[in-house]
Amino acid sequence: MKQELPVQRIAVVDSEDIEDRSSIYKLRGRMGTTGLLFTVLAFTAPLGVVFGFVSVNISFGIGVPIAFVAVAVLMALFAMGFTAMTKAIPRPGAFYTYIREGLGRPTGLGGSFLALVTYGFNVTSCIVVSGIAVNNLLGAFLGDVSTPWWIWSMVMFGIAWALSYFNVELSAKVLSVILAVEVLAVAIFDAVIIVNGGPEGPSFEPWNPVNLFTPTIGVLLLFSIGVFNGFEATAIYRDEVKRPSITIPRATFLAVAFLGVFYAISAFALILSAGTSNAVSAAQADPTAMMPDALLQYFGAFANQVIAILLVTSFFASGLSLQNILSRYTHSLAVDGIFPKALSTVHAKHGSPHRAAVAVGAVLLLVLLILVISGGEANALYAAAAGVAFYGMLLLLCLTAVAMIVYFRRNKTSMSFWRTLVAPVIALLGIGFALLTASFNMELLVVGDPLLLTVLLLIPYLSIAVGIALALLLRRRNAETYRRIGRAVD
Repeated sequence: MKQELPVQRIAVVDSEDIEDRSSIYKLRGRMGTTGLLFTVLAFTAPLGVVFGFVSVNISFGIGVPIAFVAVAVLMALFAMGFTAMTKAIPRPGAFYTYIREGLGRPTGLGGSFLALVTYGFNVTSCIVVSGIAVNNLLGAFLGDVSTPWWIWSMVMFGIAWALSYFNVELSAKVLSVILAVEVLAVAIFDAVIIVNGGPEGPSFEPWNPVNLFTPTIGVLLLFSIGVFNGFEATAIYRDEVKRPSITIPRATFLAVAFLGVFYAISAFALILSAGTSNAVSAAQADPTAMMPDALLQYFGAFANQVIAILLVTSFFASGLSLQNILSRYTHSLAVDGIFPKALSTVHAKHGSPHRAAVAVGAVLLLVLLILVISGGEANALYAAAAGVAFYGMLLLLCLTAVAMIVYFRRNKTSMSFWRTLVAPVIALLGIGFALLTASFNMELLVVGDPLLLTVLLLIPYLSIAVGIALALLLRRRNAETYRRIGRAVD
């Protein structure tokens, strides 16, 4: 029979490993840097990004490789402040906790709701696209075969839902294998194309910083920032890693560095595959065909079949990673009493937020059923959900950057001025520029009529407003729950 941990205070045994003294229920795990790194990198679905998004970036200019390098630097600056917060505030909750500490309880709860909405739309898009990917896989092997996308989405989602119930280290092992295989596949593609040089021969023009300064620089940076989502999820696993004060910063910076190098080199290879002078026009004509055309030309039809398999596993890994993140945000809100207390229970054997995982899965299943009943076209549903998630993450990063700046101005710290002010300010300016560009170019994120675009754009802001309103209501009617917002003890 399943056992559940009794309500108890956690004794402080090791200040490195046990820092959250206020949690009624504490998640357990012993992930190291590699496990945590692979877990959060799987969220980004690197193969899916290279296959489906890098070509979209190229359509806005040839300077994509250098743009990825610039964005990696920007994200590293954000990570400096972000990891400083993990050290200064040794409690779980990530964005939820940090925004609360910097901007107060109402905004903190608003930020937590924004995180739920952002990751929720992200996993929804992933569930839908996984069904599309399985259909494409069947077509690659069996020819003109058409099956309902939602059947495969249900299967993929169900497996991820089951895995999310158990200890995060089980998920980490699965994700590590999948990620290693997809990264190897892309690395082989990159190496072959770069050595071959493509139809026009080797060229280093894509690395020229001058190519960034085009009328489309805002959109180019916007889409480059968007594919870095995931590195920030390291902090949500605070209770489930060894020596969090070391493991979390290390995994965060490694994730940023890996994504920057991986995407920059892959973009360079994709540009060479079409020819430096022809890449932008080829991407504008049909971005979805750029990678498949390169695979057929340089590797043959069999490579397309292999990539079709790996895309399925890549999107599955991303969905599993996202469900784990949502479960932990739900668990944190339940511990604070915002969500039903029953969801805060930790599994006695697995140390996982099993009830929160079941609840998150049930909500996602309901959302999937609604999408199926609505009869919406799969690609349109995927694009709409991904667009909201994309925009919501930019807003969440901006909000967190402001919280970091305010927190460190109010609280003395031995950490450097550069890490606690200069780096977060530069990151805020860069990400804020991307957010502003997205606000005025929402039609690039989601295809639809103006009313749909407006509604989708308002969803992230509405989630913040709901969280703030709930916090203010709690302040009047339930002071104890209000006090605990942000996993706080004061």
